[in-house]
Amino acid sequence: MRVDRSWTFALYAFGTSAAQALQCPPLAQHYAFQMIASNIERGQGAAASTSGTGLIELGIFYQALRQGIAATDDTIQKQEWTAYLRNSTASAIPLFTDATLSAQYPLDRFSIGTEMIQQSKERHDDGLNLAIQVLQESLKQQPCNANGGLWYYNNANNLSAYQNLSYTDGMYSYPTFAILSSDNSPNDKGLFGSAAVLEQLEILKAICDDGTGLLVHGYDALKYHSWANSETGASPSVWGRSLAWYTLGVVEALAALQASTSSNTILETRIARENMMALLNDLLRAQLIAIERGLAVNGRYSVWQVVDLPGATINSTQNFVEMSASLMTAYSLLKSARVGFIKESKLRVKAIAAGIGLWDNVLETQVTRDTNGTLNLGGTSSIASLSPQNVNAEYYSARPTLNNSLIGTSAFILASLELEKLCS
Repeated sequence: MRVDRSWTFALYAFGTSAAQALQCPPLAQHYAFQMIASNIERGQGAAASTSGTGLIELGIFYQALRQGIAATDDTIQKQEWTAYLRNSTASAIPLFTDATLSAQYPLDRFSIGTEMIQQSKERHDDGLNLAIQVLQESLKQQPCNANGGLWYYNNANNLSAYQNLSYTDGMYSYPTFAILSSDNSPNDKGLFGSAAVLEQLEILKAICDDGTGLLVHGYDALKYHSWANSETGASPSVWGRSLAWYTLGVVEALAALQASTSSNTILETRIARENMMALLNDLLRAQLIAIERGLAVNGRYSVWQVVDLPGATINSTQNFVEMSASLMTAYSLLKSARVGFIKESKLRVKAIAAGIGLWDNVLETQVTRDTNGTLNLGGTSSIASLSPQNVNAEYYSARPTLNNSLIGTSAFILASLELEKLCS
């Protein structure tokens, strides 16, 4: 059963051609709360897992649940959700008792570390604090390429497939953790703090920029994989979700810096923040152009699985609109517009219009409700990796989609809550 979409407030914006009526839904927060309840009803995010996308999906679920807890006025709901979040986080502590072993997990582990740091500010827990320290030590042990770029995954069980690979995905989890951890590592600035984060972001951007401002999935510094560009090592395709992860990571890193910025902030941090903001604006501008291209193809605001090939048939596979990337991009656009990360007024208007349009398209096409009221989300791509030898547009477009992926549903929660903040 499709959800009700009887909006009442219209926003007219986007581009200089014919204005398009986009409606600002007044019940976005309601949908966010329902999706949180639905995830909990399904038992999703209840315990940590290191399989596949287990770490990163838990990280974005923690971010979404924390924002939901902050938004709800229902005391019982707040208590129940807080308990669920803390119990799930506690289940992750045993994963992080040895720094050397922890360094063999993907960079995704740091998204869980960010939540642990948030909780450590709210309550004292020796196990939590030890896990944070182990994660911080594991960052010091993370292998890097000759250019200083972090490996995404130091997979000891399959090193030949993963060594020297840097993914844009990793920039969701690493930046905020490294910024929040910098106070605990004042004498170890190599990979901690705003300047180190900016350096990692810029290394990836310099190699992965496809020439339009969009970023491909990652690069192979050794050029071992057959897909690697012979000069740069860059992968050939712009995967929607990896680009969305990178963008979301920049937004959250800026938010962390904004929260800590004061008149006493050192010059290095202020410079890093301004450069990060410029990087974000360039990135959002390129993504808005891509969204406009997609709009011309199917008449909808969407982020395609292969971003730069909207509507394309690649050999025997059909490119498709991917929900988690659409929702993460909607969140990044809307938050950047709301909190002032976007300075240019025309770009801000486009960002708001696109963010609303992306969320609305997902709600209309992929969100359903069971008879018991549980919300479902379809259309989220399964995992995609750079470890195979043959990674191209056809590889991404052939990825199967999942129903109720925790990545997709968590992104829906984030985008819905951000839309509520903007519209109210």
